[in-house]
Amino acid sequence: MIRRMRADDREKIGSILERSGNFTAGEIAVAMELVDIYISDASQNDYEFFVDEEEEIVRGYVCIGPRPLTEGTYDLYWIAVDPEIQSKGIGSSLMRHSEDHIIGKGGRLVLIETSSKPSYEKERRFYEKNHYSKLVVIRDFYRPGDSLVIYGKYL
Repeated sequence: MIRRMRADDREKIGSILERSGNFTAGEIAVAMELVDIYISDASQNDYEFFVDEEEEIVRGYVCIGPRPLTEGTYDLYWIAVDPEIQSKGIGSSLMRHSEDHIIGKGGRLVLIETSSKPSYEKERRFYEKNHYSKLVVIRDFYRPGDSLVIYGKYL
């Protein structure tokens, strides 16, 4: 079942991010900052969170939001699945749910920013498997040898 995130999901999401082994402490801190904004400010419209839950266990989550100063363009900020149950369609299901939600809000384009690091190869293949196209690579964006890769999909 995919549903909106609740405050009591916070620690479960943090655990998924930490156990993934792919995010730095700084990246996890940013992800959790967005979680906290969503939980603490019901009037904000920048971020929406959905979780995949089965038998009261959060298996994964996604964070999306409208891209500032655009019409119908959304960012997929974070998507993560419990590392113990990856490759079972949970991430793709969260992706489809997000896309349907965005379409329902009049959205037309989803952008995803990620790293070119070899450790992110699995994530880049996941985006491509879900029909996202590599739109641009900005060389050495994060640091020398770590480029920004932007994927996009027109809905």
